[in-house]
Amino acid sequence: MKLSKNFSLKELTRSGTALRLGIDNSPNDEQLVSLTALCCCILQPVREKFGRVMINSGLRVLDLNRAIKSGDNSQHVFGQAADFEAPAVSNYELACWVRDNLDYDQLILEFYTAGDPASGWVHCSYRTDGGNRKDTKTASRKEGKVIYEDGLLE
Repeated sequence: MKLSKNFSLKELTRSGTALRLGIDNSPNDEQLVSLTALCCCILQPVREKFGRVMINSGLRVLDLNRAIKSGDNSQHVFGQAADFEAPAVSNYELACWVRDNLDYDQLILEFYTAGDPASGWVHCSYRTDGGNRKDTKTASRKEGKVIYEDGLLE
């Protein structure tokens, strides 16, 4: 099933952890609507700008999200978020382009290391209710803890 011109439902629901644990990572109707909007409003424009886009994580049903020890309110659970990369550009450049060109709810440059363009990934979410906050952060590890800082930091 296609969610947009270049993205399929399979790409947004694929999970090695779900397969390994026998978790059905299929969306309900509400999650499917959110995934479609995410693809059309975030992932497809990124694809058209930069070419190939690799989805690291899309939908994570609640059981899967708990299995990876993520919070129950993660936007991945609602089909509103994806973690992705575009091999043609650094993840920092990718995040900057999303920030400057798209409407989004939350954009996080996660675990990027300056000078290593393939490090980390971009997390981006989109809400269909019009409540997109354009919340922009950088996630990194300091002293063994994940910290979030406002803005995109290289």
